[in-house]
Amino acid sequence: HLDTVKLGGKFDGALGILAGLVALQALHKHLGPPQRSLEVVALCEEENSRFHARYWGTRAILGLIEESQLEALRDEQDISIASAMRAAGLPPDQYRAAIRTDLDAFLELHIEQGRILFDEHIDIGIVQAITGLQHLLITVKGRADHAGTTPMDLRRDALQGAALMAVEITRLVQQEGRPAVVTLGQWDVRPGAVNVVPAEVRFSIDLRHPDAGTLQRLSVAIQARCQAIAQERDLQLSSEITGQSAPQQMDPALQALLIRAAGACGATWKAMPSGAGHDSQTMARHLPAAMLFVPSIEGRSHSAAEETPLADAARGATVLATALSQLVYP
Repeated sequence: HLDTVKLGGKFDGALGILAGLVALQALHKHLGPPQRSLEVVALCEEENSRFHARYWGTRAILGLIEESQLEALRDEQDISIASAMRAAGLPPDQYRAAIRTDLDAFLELHIEQGRILFDEHIDIGIVQAITGLQHLLITVKGRADHAGTTPMDLRRDALQGAALMAVEITRLVQQEGRPAVVTLGQWDVRPGAVNVVPAEVRFSIDLRHPDAGTLQRLSVAIQARCQAIAQERDLQLSSEITGQSAPQQMDPALQALLIRAAGACGATWKAMPSGAGHDSQTMARHLPAAMLFVPSIEGRSHSAAEETPLADAARGATVLATALSQLVYP
């Protein structure tokens, strides 16, 4: 995909496009025309970084875009996707031209965006499944009081309660172990004054696991523990699911193809889940799809420090080309 997050790096998404171009160029040079068509696709809005329109390019190809979304989906400046397309010289209804019904498979190369391959000195990751996620908004309500005259044991401090919840949420997920992860990345404390006991706190939960049952079990346990803490401290609590995505298994036959290709290239490989969402996640619900990872130095991603060594990128492109050669050449 062409886009990245704000202040992100230059490898996330873009490396997959370049690797695809390099792979097809090598195949054409050494093997000639393929028996089946091969195409490189550069997708947009994978990251949800401007519009709340994640996987927009993929969904357009699959015919999943609704016309009403062109005006309904807007960025922080209240500019709609339709207006942005017009500003770029694109007719808004051109999304219909992206629809394809003739696709047989989708292969995606991507940086790992984590440090497992880097730490274990492994060349290639073969993605078994892309994680499921659930986003929740937790609201904790107490009572605003004077910071100097209200004894500690008489306070209904929403922030103290929310802080305890954060510790317990982290404990529950750490107890579950890898690959479960949770992030509490957004906090809003009200009234937000230095001398007022916090009356209300809102915080986000980003919970991820590649197994749907485990994801749901963790979500239930987290919400139950937060509710118990609220009751213990005479606080009110509400929770809202603001977004979710089911885990998606990758195609077993294409996984096996990538494993054979890695072996043929002399590359070490590891089967692993993806903790991040990808275009393959959406594609895989409609056609066979698979992914391969190349290492990220120290696991850095969504950062200007994001980097993959040239040798690792080249090896990944070679494995991709080898897999494609086995797929479409006799």
